[in-house]
Formats: sequence, C-alpha cells, structure tokens
Amino acid sequence: MSANLPGSFAMVPRGNIREIVVQRILGAVIRGEFPIGHRMVIQNLAEQFGVSATPVREALVELASIGIVENLPNRGAVMREFGVTQIREIYQLRRILEVEAVRMACGNIEPRLLANLADEFTAIKKETRDKKWSQKTVDLDIRLHSLIAEHCSSTRLQDELRRYNTLVQAIREVVDNERQAQEIALSDHAEIISALQSNDCDKAAATMEQHIRNSAMLVENLMLERQQNK
Repeated sequence: MSANLPGSFAMVPRGNIREIVVQRILGAVIRGEFPIGHRMVIQNLAEQFGVSATPVREALVELASIGIVENLPNRGAVMREFGVTQIREIYQLRRILEVEAVRMACGNIEPRLLANLADEFTAIKKETRDKKWSQKTVDLDIRLHSLIAEHCSSTRLQDELRRYNTLVQAIREVVDNERQAQEIALSDHAEIISALQSNDCDKAAATMEQHIRNSAMLVENLMLERQQNK
C-alpha cells in the first residue's frame, strides 16, 4: 500500500519523465509538504506518479546532487531541511554561476541573437499584463539565461547552471510568479542585453549580479509572507 503523498502529486505525462518528476518533487518540497527526515520511498513515489521506479530513482539522485535530499545508509533518500536559509544559499550560488557565465559569454554571442531578444523584450513591455503575458515573460527569461549559458565556453559551468536553474524554476513556479518580480526582471534583462550588445563585460556582470540579488530578495520575502499566512 502506498503511503499518503502530497495531493499536488498528479500522474506524470509522457516526455522527459525524470525532469518532470524532479520538478514535481521540488514543488512539493518548496511548499513544505515533506517534513525534515521524511523517507522518500521510490516505489511509493513511482506508484503515485504512474511511472516506473527508474526515473524516480534518477530524480532522487539529481535532488541529492543539489542538496534537497540526503542518501543515508539503510534508509535511502530522506528530506533535508528546506527554508529561507536554503533559498539564500541557492541564490548565492546561482549568482556566482550566472555572473561568471555572462562575463565569459560577453563578446561570444551573435549580435543577431541579442538584437532579436532585445526586440522581444521591448515588445513585451507594451503588452497587456495577463496570464499569457506572464508565461511569455518566463519564457523570455529562460531563453536569455540559456543563451548566456550556451555561449560561456565551459561545459562544466553549463552543467552547474542547468542544475541550479532546475531548482530556481521550481522555486519560481511556487513563490515567484508575482507581477512585481516579473516587472523587475524585465528591466534587469533589458540592461543585461544592452551591456552584451555593447561588449561591456563589467556592466553585464554587475547587472547580472544585481538581477540575481533582486530575485533572491523577492523570493525570500514571498516565502516568509506565505509562511506567516499559513
């Protein structure tokens, strides 16, 4: 018999199953649906998601690599503490990675790609703020950071960015879908693109650092607010 699991765990659609399982578990973790020390039983999770044990096992390995669960002898994967302190640590590391990536990518991105993105960011600022706008803003955010990662000339850095972006995306979906955060991000991204177009690596790095700090502050405040309202 499966243990009771968070109600937000719906059946996983076909696709990249491991990535979807990672996102679903992360979402539940961020919402506080797993207590510290909770044992993540592979078979129970697999039954709940309607998948085989393999993608769940792979997802737990990835979650262990970014410090969300811990593998203990004779117990398997168990939940580690997750709260505001962990949010701060995640964004601190993300800031280090993203600043280095944008500095390394500066001068390596085709002007055409930057110009196209700049046009899209300019256009979206004029659009009606609705649900569709919000999703387009998130998509542009992902595309810009992915473009920078792809041109940073370091496979290892790209891998680390991917791991932390998986975590940050899950955080965003739970606590960072606020209009204020998206408006600030739009302004930050426009400045980053402008600096990259001018090959001003110092400004690109400084703007990226402030962008991640802004994001971290907003997420932390939103998370604290939600905890207080529980």
